[in-house]
Amino acid sequence: MFTAISKAQTVVCMFLSAVIVSGSLSLGAFAAHSAAHDGYSVTITQIK
Repeated sequence: MFTAISKAQTVVCMFLSAVIVSGSLSLGAFAAHSAAHDGYSVTITQIK
């Protein structure tokens, strides 16, 4: 029953997997960026 997967279904599954993975990575990067810049301002000055 499950061995009769058509080429179109395989392509759709691959595409959906790629969308889910890229979306997860984007959300993770956005969350990390938000956590790193949580209302704090850092100024680096060099003393000579």
